[in-house]
Amino acid sequence: MSPPRLHLARLTLLAALLLGAAALRALWLFARAAEPAPAPEAAATRESPHAGRDDATFAATTTQAPPQRTAATPPAEAGAQLDFPARIEALVQVGMATSHFAQNDEIERAKASDARARSMFAELLRQYDDAGERALQLLLDYPARSDDVHDNATCRVSGMVLAAELTRREEQADRFDDRRLVDTLTANVLEVLPLGERLADCAAPTLIDRPHLRLVHEPAVLHLVALAGEQQFSRELATRLLLTLWHNLQQFGERSSTDLACLALLQLGDADPSQRIAACRHLLSSARYRPAVLAWLREHQDLDVANEAARIAARELPAADALATLRELTPLLPEMPAAYMALAHRAPDALADSYEQLLADNVQPATRRDLLAGLGMDEAGRQRGTLELALQNDPDPTVRLQALLSLSASAAQQCGEAACTQLLDDPLIAGDPERLSVVVMALQNLEVAGMTNAIDRLGRRLRAMRLPEHARRELDQLLARALPDGRPSGDRGR
Repeated sequence: MSPPRLHLARLTLLAALLLGAAALRALWLFARAAEPAPAPEAAATRESPHAGRDDATFAATTTQAPPQRTAATPPAEAGAQLDFPARIEALVQVGMATSHFAQNDEIERAKASDARARSMFAELLRQYDDAGERALQLLLDYPARSDDVHDNATCRVSGMVLAAELTRREEQADRFDDRRLVDTLTANVLEVLPLGERLADCAAPTLIDRPHLRLVHEPAVLHLVALAGEQQFSRELATRLLLTLWHNLQQFGERSSTDLACLALLQLGDADPSQRIAACRHLLSSARYRPAVLAWLREHQDLDVANEAARIAARELPAADALATLRELTPLLPEMPAAYMALAHRAPDALADSYEQLLADNVQPATRRDLLAGLGMDEAGRQRGTLELALQNDPDPTVRLQALLSLSASAAQQCGEAACTQLLDDPLIAGDPERLSVVVMALQNLEVAGMTNAIDRLGRRLRAMRLPEHARRELDQLLARALPDGRPSGDRGR
């Protein structure tokens, strides 16, 4: 039997070119893994990364010829010396072949193709000291997004080469205490980012969350942020580049944490949402400045930044801090189900404890509802006890309905039908057509769980109740899909 294809991602790295964005992270790991170690004799004779060549060789774009080196036979075509674009094309072809082998479970051929790609990539880096500039020049030929698989693969391979070259120069800068080469290439990347969306998509990630951006690049990054404010550049990329810059400035001692916090506080008042969001993200990460940014958000009623703050808190802050931050944002954002769902993935117990505390105090029903929505994301049903507690005891009928939806999604087989029946017996639910439509939604979860008999029994009961027209249509469609002959058992034979 063929091994699961999921494991092939570990074997086939260039194959990720055709396997979507989730596999792209493997490409960056591949680029780093493929970087060759310097030969001992070369390291012994080189006193500076500039040895034997003028600074302009690296500061210029890719129009100049690469340095002369001892010829090495590329592993691609027999005996032919490939130029740089041809080497990129060869990598693209090998990547496509590897993807084909991976998708067809041809494990050994995929391994061999992947090993060949690694060797070709390493040889390209050995042959060209200016591989980064050459890769950037190739990216300039593909500025706009398109659906062309080959062009997209070419851009991604070029982005890999650019990332590998930046990493190589960063290591040289550390070794020789000279940042001119990496700073110049980084500046070149920043300069061309606004020229096209696909170019930016492939080149910007080589700088984001990497150590290359430094104080010398601050004007260029702020220029991109300004362009984002004018809708001439991606706001998301501009924000992430600015955050990376700030992180690096603090990590490498070019600015203190206090200096950066003061700058971020000033940028909260900027007209550009990109700068406000970046400032918010930076300040939220600090317990010292978090109250200040939350107070600012409440005062200025900035819903765009408040939504971003909720997302950041749910995904990045410790669970207790995340819950406290979301509570602080409640006056601005009364409903935040997406944030609580994100937090539930990593801290379901914290959400359950928070719900039980709010229930005991009988406060914030909207937040109680969002907490239960988050707990419904636990497909293992580990929070079933808290959801059943809400179904039985929460005084707010809308919260009980959310408990029903979460139970029918996470523990349908165990208690889905009983939960639906309990709420159909509740006069506050049965007498309200819109609330009954939520019970119809719960039946859709039972359909996913394959509970045909339960749908038959509940469907017959719901058809006899006062439903809104849209809910009645949904119920009839559900019964037609889920039941034999498309009708409840009481209707068969009529």
